[in-house]
Amino acid sequence: MHTGARVKSGTRTHKKRAPRAHFAKPVKCGAGRIARVVSAISAKTRAGTIELPDGRRLAYADRGPVDGAPLVFHHGTPGSRAGHHPDPRVYEDQGVRAVSYDRAGYGLSDRLEGRDVAAVASDISALADELGFDRFAVMGVSGGGPHALACAALLPGRVTRAVVMVTPAPNDDGFDFLAGMTQSNVDEFNAALAGPDAIAAYLAPYIETLRTRPEALLDELAAELPPPDQATMARPEVREMLVASWREAIRQGAAGWMDDDLAFTRPWGFDLADVGAEVRIWQGELDVLAPQAHGRRVAEQLPSATFELVEGMGHMLYDAWADAFAWAAV
Repeated sequence: MHTGARVKSGTRTHKKRAPRAHFAKPVKCGAGRIARVVSAISAKTRAGTIELPDGRRLAYADRGPVDGAPLVFHHGTPGSRAGHHPDPRVYEDQGVRAVSYDRAGYGLSDRLEGRDVAAVASDISALADELGFDRFAVMGVSGGGPHALACAALLPGRVTRAVVMVTPAPNDDGFDFLAGMTQSNVDEFNAALAGPDAIAAYLAPYIETLRTRPEALLDELAAELPPPDQATMARPEVREMLVASWREAIRQGAAGWMDDDLAFTRPWGFDLADVGAEVRIWQGELDVLAPQAHGRRVAEQLPSATFELVEGMGHMLYDAWADAFAWAAV
């Protein structure tokens, strides 16, 4: 549901009726059985799998102080529980216990074919139950953004705050979903719009490259991105993390990736107007994977949201994570 609100970059606006969004000044950045497993992600990471009520397995990784403020992290597309901030000290510094997980079809989590975005909420409710989280924050980056918002809408008594970074918006009538994206993103989403067979065929060569030459795919992606993203992706610790996350993501082939793309281009299964938690959206000014129009569109449809435009940056906003954690942990 588009509000038709006027948005001015770099201003904070307060609308008198819901939904309302606050556009802040631009900022600059430099229920189942639980089974513990040995973590291959990092020596400081606690990891495990749980059995969900429908019998599927869900894998997770648990980072940061065990007594920290609980936060469930939703990885991007593609991604896995191995995705994390390239400097693990940020979790301790901000006092956040961040639990990432493999979305259905990724890594060690069983596939849920035909899932919509909303389906994630019941999985996260079960995971939170197993970990003893009564109330918790959520954070989603890129393709994780819609899933974090789904939890905020569908788990209203549990989600305290929601952080979304560089998120796609719903593919609604009247919104040009593909405008401003890289050509590879346009091709990928057009394949998803054509159906499961088309997106599976489109992703097949990417899966093969990730299995055999993952850094080549990093370089191919970086070539389409603005210089700030290229500089971030050239950092050794970022490359190492992304390769690990993506290789784990395709453990089951293209299942999770294609299911994400299909879910993004179809009805999400919930209304953004039903998100009761306070939301903060970080958006890179130069983003060409989830362009500015997406973040602003989402902000306009939420009852309570602040939109933060990060000047001079694109899709990779790791420098904003500390502020996001600090805000979410309140």
